[in-house]
Amino acid sequence: MSEEAIMTVCARGSTTSLPPFPPLCASVIDSAAASNEIELEIRNMVSEHRKDLGLATVWDDHLSYLLSPALSAYEMERTTGISCGNEEFQDAIRRAVPDGHTFKGFPIHFVHRNARRAFSTCLRSPFCDEIVCCRGDHVRIAVRVRVFPYPESACAVWIMFACKYRLVL
Repeated sequence: MSEEAIMTVCARGSTTSLPPFPPLCASVIDSAAASNEIELEIRNMVSEHRKDLGLATVWDDHLSYLLSPALSAYEMERTTGISCGNEEFQDAIRRAVPDGHTFKGFPIHFVHRNARRAFSTCLRSPFCDEIVCCRGDHVRIAVRVRVFPYPESACAVWIMFACKYRLVL
């Protein structure tokens, strides 16, 4: 609304003359490239961590793909407070996980792009550690990273670790 229009509705002296907000710089982050780079680093760290524990790592790229919409929904809920897409995500996971198998997922949010620091933080969570160190039959691991750029090169980074496996009794 123009200043003249505001002055026609407001009494003289009732509006303050605030200085204009400084312009924000557009983000220089390439979200797709940053997401892929962090995801590759995390995958390598997960493989190395599992190798140190004497565990093989079999990646499930399809399961990783299915995690993408959930990360977008988490960011939308974080920024708008509106939750959406949860039913579709659950249905997709149900179709991807065979009968007799278990699915576990762990989403986490960061405001930095340091993969090593993020992975270290994740391993401190017993939920994430349980996924990364999963043991059982037909264990498949998945990781998805999404970087959401904001002005001034701020970003929201969502990482989701997941696994599907058949429990060995």
